[in-house]
Amino acid sequence: MALRPWGATPKDAEFLAAAWAEEDIARFCSVPVDHGRDAAAAWIAGEPDRRDRGLALDLAITELGQPEVIFGEVGVTMAEPVKRWCEIGFWLFPGVRGEGRASLAVDALTDWLLNEHGIRRIFARTHPDNPRSARVVERCGYQAAGELADGTIVLVIDQPPPL
Repeated sequence: MALRPWGATPKDAEFLAAAWAEEDIARFCSVPVDHGRDAAAAWIAGEPDRRDRGLALDLAITELGQPEVIFGEVGVTMAEPVKRWCEIGFWLFPGVRGEGRASLAVDALTDWLLNEHGIRRIFARTHPDNPRSARVVERCGYQAAGELADGTIVLVIDQPPPL
C-alpha cells in the first residue's frame, strides 16, 4: 500500500469520478452531485489549496510501484483548528475491500498526524449500516466515543501522552 497526492497521473479524475458514482461510496461518503470527470478534475485541482490552507488533505491509496492504479482514498478535514482536532474519512473501490488496504492507509495517516503534525484528536464518523468502516478505524486504535442522533457512530483516537 502507498499513499500519494491526487493529480499525479492523467487518469486520476477518471478514478475519482468513478468513485463518486459508485453506489456505496456515494451512500456512505460526502460526494458532489456532479459525478463527472470535469467536476473530479476541478476538485483535484483544488486539493493543493485546501492542503496549503490547512483545511484538508486527501490522498489516493495506491500500490507501491503502481501509482497509476487507485484503490481508494484516505483524507482528513480540520474540524477544530484551535483544538488541533480533525476528522478522517476513507473509501475503497468494491473489488479491493476486505484486503486490509483501508486499515493500512488509516493507520499510516493517523500515525503521521498524531506523531508528526501535532494533531491532538482524530475522529471518524461511520454510518450504522456500514459496520466494516467502524472495524477499520477500531483496528487502528480508535475508540467508540458515542452516537449522533441519526445513529452515526463516532470513534476517536488521541495523541499519545509525551514520554
